[in-house]
Amino acid sequence: MKTLILLSSFVVLSGCSDQAEPPGQISSESTELEVLVVSDTIGVELGDSLYMFGAIETITYDANGNIAVLDMVNSNLRIFSPDGEHLRTIGRRGNAPGEFQRPMGMVLLGNNILAVMDPRGEGLTGIDSTYTQIGVLLDIHSNVHLGMSASGLSDIVALRVVESSPDDPGFPIVIGRYSMSADPDVVYWVKNYPMASVEDLKVAMQDFFNLSWTADRNSGEVYIAPYENNRYLVYHFSVEGDLLNTIELDIQQVPRTEEEIADEAAYLRARLTALNGRDMGIDLEPYPTRRSITGLGVASDGNLWVRRGTEDEALLDLWTPEGELVKSYTLPGSSLSWNFTFCSEGILAFDENPKDFQRVFLVESPSAME
Repeated sequence: MKTLILLSSFVVLSGCSDQAEPPGQISSESTELEVLVVSDTIGVELGDSLYMFGAIETITYDANGNIAVLDMVNSNLRIFSPDGEHLRTIGRRGNAPGEFQRPMGMVLLGNNILAVMDPRGEGLTGIDSTYTQIGVLLDIHSNVHLGMSASGLSDIVALRVVESSPDDPGFPIVIGRYSMSADPDVVYWVKNYPMASVEDLKVAMQDFFNLSWTADRNSGEVYIAPYENNRYLVYHFSVEGDLLNTIELDIQQVPRTEEEIADEAAYLRARLTALNGRDMGIDLEPYPTRRSITGLGVASDGNLWVRRGTEDEALLDLWTPEGELVKSYTLPGSSLSWNFTFCSEGILAFDENPKDFQRVFLVESPSAME
């Protein structure tokens, strides 16, 4: 079987070192919700092509406080002011230096370099704070690092397939910390899948789409939420890989409707096609209940954002690293398919599966609302 780029994105989880006792479950009924507000949007359905998106892959605030939007379909990176004005476009489709083929990830490193992953192009390349493309940071074109989060000045925390051993053959996938290298310096989470059949591959892919992880760029600490019986459960690791504590919340499972299951299955197949550049001919069967956790992010103060997947509109829980629930927020007008990025400048979001067209949503952060 050929090694596909996408296989490095399917993955994870179970098994870990000795785990600390959880701080105790907190009933979701006791949570007081506050309302977040969308202050502005970037994107149009028709009109100026500078504001039309093909398929947003990643969004973030950059080192200058501007908004960077990586578009997989248009193969470019667009920079917008905090007010939504287009400032410049970086890259285009092509094989020449500085061009992109199918960019599939971006992260703002601790040294203020924007790193863009383009495995069919130059690999992992860098863009400095003057928006100058500085060349290849890591020459990698298959089995790439996915879901990159910054850790320290230039390290990343990401998901990647590692080489299996003769004594334990299979398809081992890890979440680890990488110093611009193929092999992890620290492994936080690992699971080894047998790869004897298409069904084994489906299990790996299903796990990947139900897994969330992130890192605190300042402290290097890592948070991972695996799919363990769909529990609201987050493991918190030190930068060295020691389990510090777990975060849990007692929430009710929400069954998916038949329409939701059909929509999710269609979206997953389309997502696989987009990542691989072709239809793999694999249909995934979504789990019958909505995911308890659909995203993680670390705020500039070190607190952890957890996105629940049980509600029609976004419901975000804010936790301290010690496992204390600070507050919970809802965002009217959002949907289950919204993807969030949490930065010191504020909260950004986009709809991965919009009914009309893609746009970037600028969400007022709680600090700005106080």
